[in-house]
Amino acid sequence: DFSIFPHLDLFPTNTLADAERWADEIGVPSYAIDEQTAIKVVDGVVDVISEGHWKRLWV
Repeated sequence: DFSIFPHLDLFPTNTLADAERWADEIGVPSYAIDEQTAIKVVDGVVDVISEGHWKRLWV
């Protein structure tokens, strides 16, 4: 299981620092992704497809 922090860097309150604080609060593995990023899950394997900016946030 994981959560997604969408629209990374699109809004003033959606910075990487904001995403890291959010991930710490929810306490589950998360991905911060921008508008050029998608996440594909097949048989439990996560694959990030991106031409943009993203980061895996480990808890």
